[in-house]
Amino acid sequence: MFEWDRHNLRKVRAHGLTRAEVEDGLSRDPILIYEQEAEGEARYVYYSETGRSRMIAVVLTERGDRIRVITAYDLDAGQKKEYVQRRLQGE
Repeated sequence: MFEWDRHNLRKVRAHGLTRAEVEDGLSRDPILIYEQEAEGEARYVYYSETGRSRMIAVVLTERGDRIRVITAYDLDAGQKKEYVQRRLQGE
């Protein structure tokens, strides 16, 4: 279950993405790129692809049984290359 509010929706919209696109990307076997700690909680950065082949990064945290998206944005050229290489390697 996703946790959305005006704050994270604003951040996602600022990057030209919709809630539906982010949820779609996260439902399509995203690749965990790295984990970091911010504001006392673990945050995870995933790369994924939407059903319309849009390659995105999603920063999220897990709060109990909820997934809270912090932000999401389009991958840049280097990130796209890394994503494609990792997919070709079977991730």
